[in-house]
Amino acid sequence: MTEIQKLIQEIQDNNILVSSLLRKTKILASELDQKDFLDWVNLELNGYKDDSAYPDYRKLSGEIKGWNPYRGWIPVLFESSEVEGALASRQTKQSIPEIEELLSSKSGSFEMPYPASVANQILNDSSIKTKVSLFIDRTALVGILNSVRNSLLEWVLKLEKQGIKGENTEFTKEEKEKAQNIKSNYRIENIENFHGNIGENNRNGGEMLTPKESFFNKVVWYILVALAVVIVGNILSAIILKYFFRIS
Repeated sequence: MTEIQKLIQEIQDNNILVSSLLRKTKILASELDQKDFLDWVNLELNGYKDDSAYPDYRKLSGEIKGWNPYRGWIPVLFESSEVEGALASRQTKQSIPEIEELLSSKSGSFEMPYPASVANQILNDSSIKTKVSLFIDRTALVGILNSVRNSLLEWVLKLEKQGIKGENTEFTKEEKEKAQNIKSNYRIENIENFHGNIGENNRNGGEMLTPKESFFNKVVWYILVALAVVIVGNILSAIILKYFFRIS
């Protein structure tokens, strides 16, 4: 079985992680000097930068919620559906290995926090300062993995169609020349299905957390704050009783 045939077989096996397929593809793309495709593979493996262009499949929609210390996460109500629609769609810059790690938690949804400046705008610059996040359904992240897997399959099928096989784990000079005839759909700087321009800060990109982790952290934080308030209150009470009322 040739290297190309092996990769085609592995891509169709859903038990093999997409991150593993990307690493193997990276080796083949490097040997075939597929620079544009290799750039895309590296972005998926290492994560997108704030100034990177984002492919369509990394645009996620969800529900915007604000944190209430007494009731937990509650939906944010918008006067304009257009504003809500614009804010409820964001790109994720996390790498495929990170997304796979998130999905291993079995959580049904994931939290993508907004920067403080955006959160304040969502809350209409209210005097109440709280955390605001976009909650993404688990299926959306699975969709990213499926899109990447499909893209890998399309690329390797093009190689096979050109007669590129990779016999004995190596590519011939002729196969490498044939590979240059394959037009890449992953030229990041000008591809139509990528959003944003290189060098332009994409403020709508973000990273995700599991809600369980973020909820636990918040509970711990509020407990610590409550304990600190109690301790400080007891100390102040003792000082007042001792020095003002002469009670020892």
